[in-house]
Amino acid sequence: MDDSTQLILEELHRIRGLELGEYRPHIPEKRVRERMTALHITEPLHYRDVLQKDPSECDRLIEAITIKWSRFFRNPMVFEIVSQEILPSIMEKKRRAGSREIRVWSAGCAGGEEVYSAAILIHQAVKKAKSPWNPMIFATDISDKALKDARAGSYSRESLVETKLGILDRYFRRAGDRYEVRPFVKKMVRFSKDDLASTVRFAPADSIFGSFDLVLCRNILIYFSLALQGRVLEKLHRSLSKGGYLILGDSDGLNKTMEQQFNIVNGRNRVFRKP
Repeated sequence: MDDSTQLILEELHRIRGLELGEYRPHIPEKRVRERMTALHITEPLHYRDVLQKDPSECDRLIEAITIKWSRFFRNPMVFEIVSQEILPSIMEKKRRAGSREIRVWSAGCAGGEEVYSAAILIHQAVKKAKSPWNPMIFATDISDKALKDARAGSYSRESLVETKLGILDRYFRRAGDRYEVRPFVKKMVRFSKDDLASTVRFAPADSIFGSFDLVLCRNILIYFSLALQGRVLEKLHRSLSKGGYLILGDSDGLNKTMEQQFNIVNGRNRVFRKP
């Protein structure tokens, strides 16, 4: 990473406490240049002064650096595995243990498409079980704007291209040219801000502790340096309960150290299980 970008990211860390320095270098370098160009700034020191004086520019830079794009049921086969294999396995395990709690974490939830997709499948599974269950679903992101959009739960038709019509009718309502997640689904999810790169905690603050049955962290690791990928994978492993599932993105993978810590459930779709 060039010295100018490092200077800016160090200042952003000082101001907001975010660990963006270990994103793959081309991402922050490009985004910092774009923000400076937009403000007609040529000197990094000048841009640093702007960050110190204008909190809104800090927000704009964070939004530019962090990647926030998804859609409902992205890579449908992954969600078929969740519906047909993972959730039944989790629920059977919990029944045997005398528990009725399903704990899920969507790490890097972007605008909420992924976590609401999971919540819909959990709602279907619980309804099919015809017995009381307590789903506890947590979703975190580094971006305030992404979290605001996720809480609002309003999406374009393009975000739903892989959503089955039955699900669209049951779990969304039309509002002009937008589709809104129905309130009973929104209530299933707890959104909060979290920096995956931070070493302060290994699970969302709202969750109190980890012990997740399922963690989704899809298409996030690819933007991190190899060292940071390793630390994040260790954090996710620690957050899982014994027998818990981890789902990564199709461009993500486990490093050699973490390969020894997981069993492969479906390698093609990046589904792993903690022994």
